[in-house]
Amino acid sequence: MRTDLTRACLEPFNDLVGKKQYALLRRVERIGKGVIAEWTDRPALSLMLTLWYFVKDLTDREVLILWEGSAMARAADKLLPMFEHGFEQQKRDASAQKQAGRLLARLQAEGLYA
Repeated sequence: MRTDLTRACLEPFNDLVGKKQYALLRRVERIGKGVIAEWTDRPALSLMLTLWYFVKDLTDREVLILWEGSAMARAADKLLPMFEHGFEQQKRDASAQKQAGRLLARLQAEGLYA
């Protein structure tokens, strides 16, 4: 799963070369570190639900396309059974949906996922 997630994170940058690829990777890393720093006190289950709703929104709007058999699709198939019980807790589920919206807004303010 780690290999699939690593591959999935890097695949969007494969078409870029040289300085452009490096600059975008640095920008995404900087933004990601800022987002992750805010998550230090959140339970892992809540984070997984938030990320699930975030990715679901992107795929529903076709901002992100997860091709069947892709590294991200394989990783998602392995991850979902590990946290799907969290959807049953209404309060946690509602909070995760709200947090996913906040995450999207934060990334959009950075110029991503418009």
